[in-house]
Amino acid sequence: MLYGFFVVLIGLSIGSFLNVVALRGLSGESIVFPPSKCPKCGKKLNWYTNIPVISYIFLLGKCQFCKQPISVQYPIVESANAILYIAMYLNFGLTLKTLILCVISSIFILICITDFKEQVVIDLHTYILIGLGLLYNILNFGSISIVQSILGIIAGYLIFETLAHIGTITVKTRAFGEGDTLIAMGLGALLGWKLLILNIFISIVLQAFFAMPALFLKYVKNKNYPCAGSIIATILSIISIKFIKPECSYYLTYLAILSIILISCLFTLLKNMKSKKQGNFYYMPFGPALVISALLIIFYSKQILNFWFN
Repeated sequence: MLYGFFVVLIGLSIGSFLNVVALRGLSGESIVFPPSKCPKCGKKLNWYTNIPVISYIFLLGKCQFCKQPISVQYPIVESANAILYIAMYLNFGLTLKTLILCVISSIFILICITDFKEQVVIDLHTYILIGLGLLYNILNFGSISIVQSILGIIAGYLIFETLAHIGTITVKTRAFGEGDTLIAMGLGALLGWKLLILNIFISIVLQAFFAMPALFLKYVKNKNYPCAGSIIATILSIISIKFIKPECSYYLTYLAILSIILISCLFTLLKNMKSKKQGNFYYMPFGPALVISALLIIFYSKQILNFWFN
């Protein structure tokens, strides 16, 4: 319990620092100077008003100087980082493996912050993720070899660049940003190419769960019924995969039909990207879905595989 208490404290403290790294990374400021300050009035914060989570509650979510609201992002990020740290510790013990996974978790949080706020993925964060993924498998902490780790990097690049260029070919714009490609390369280094494919699939399901209802309502409101229908078809197709077993005689035929449906839906949705300037485009960053699904695989890979194939 004592070790767990210190792990939580470290997680909260580093979570506070992650807010600084992410926000100053977006603004181009140094992460060292100037010291912590209010983003509204710019005044330097006292140490006792800069305690993770506790200060936010004590100040009722307002700056001590200008009394302007403080973003709820701060305590959320601090708490999320602490939760991930204690989860890693409880699952993998007080080990070097846990330390590396904690650093990777913090990189995941940075990716989520910048992608949600500005739809930006900072290259340095993904380069660190790729390096940590390789180191993780060089030290034999994962279930894959270094060769599979390198193949995972290559697979991440090829899969996302191929998908991105489908958008370039069909509607003259990338379906995914270059940042998503770098994230996939980092996850490929960590998980290997096989689990990366599972990671991408889970990411699509997560993205569909959160984004597609909003997309559907937006398209119906704008009377864009082809796109609304594509979303329904995509959701039904993804759900139906679970109920069709590989031993079925019509399995390959079903997969062929399903592929045609999904490609048609993708083409319809990509085509609608042309209307982005007219306000008919809904954007939700894909990076957070990628890293959340990676965390699910880190903790529950066996359970996920058993659920899917049994």
